[in-house]
Amino acid sequence: MSNADPFAASSMNSYASNTMGGYGSQYPQGYDQPIQSFDYGRVFTAPFKSPNWVMNVLWSVGCVVLSSVVVGTLVLFGYTAEVAASRTGGRNDNWPDFDINRLSDYLLRGLWPFLWNLIWTFIIMIVGGVPMMITVALASALGNNEQVVPAVLVGIVGGVITLVIYWACLVMMMASMMHSALGNDFMKGADTRWIGMFFSRMSGVCLVAALVIGLASVPLSLLGLLFCFVGIFVVQAYLYLVFADATAQIHDIFVSRGGPPAFEPMLGDDGIIDAQIV
Repeated sequence: MSNADPFAASSMNSYASNTMGGYGSQYPQGYDQPIQSFDYGRVFTAPFKSPNWVMNVLWSVGCVVLSSVVVGTLVLFGYTAEVAASRTGGRNDNWPDFDINRLSDYLLRGLWPFLWNLIWTFIIMIVGGVPMMITVALASALGNNEQVVPAVLVGIVGGVITLVIYWACLVMMMASMMHSALGNDFMKGADTRWIGMFFSRMSGVCLVAALVIGLASVPLSLLGLLFCFVGIFVVQAYLYLVFADATAQIHDIFVSRGGPPAFEPMLGDDGIIDAQIV
């Protein structure tokens, strides 16, 4: 096994390329074929792949508790990024365990998606807030003039437009965070071409996946609250791990649809992809 970090940003050329600006469009030899559709059964059972899943969850719970001071969030972002990277390319059985000796690595890697989360949150507040305020102002003005029907129509149309804008921004935020996290490079999150390709190919998949995972999180969160509120930390930690596998699946589906991989895996000594965290 190579001693190189297989998930570090690589300067290697793409293994395969197509006409889309010279981007690599396929995984190199040594990978299984990326999946082509979202596996909802896999996403909820994936965190239990490791025989050390209990410790993985417990360390993640500790990070959730420390999220109030940001450090926990950064570590979780970094750890789940490595989990997601190790499960891409159809490598469904991989699940790297949480390594307490690599906290600094997790911290640094988690910084990039965390920063893009902040940047996109600001963008969403501005871009999504403007049509919402205009809608509220127009509907209120019409309502004050006793034009009830036009006010309702403006509210409905404006609400739909606002939701569409919000969702478009959220998908682009997901693309930016994913590219920087899997590529372990802040500037990858600013790759507008990658974000545009992701948006055009993955908006529908992301919407359905978000709805399914979001709906499933409701009963889980309620169950966590029943255990004297302590269980909610366990549920949140588990959902972080679920999201890690969801990220790997979404990335693979994107690649299967002709999108460029978010990172170029390093080759091991035997010429085959080294897929393990070392």
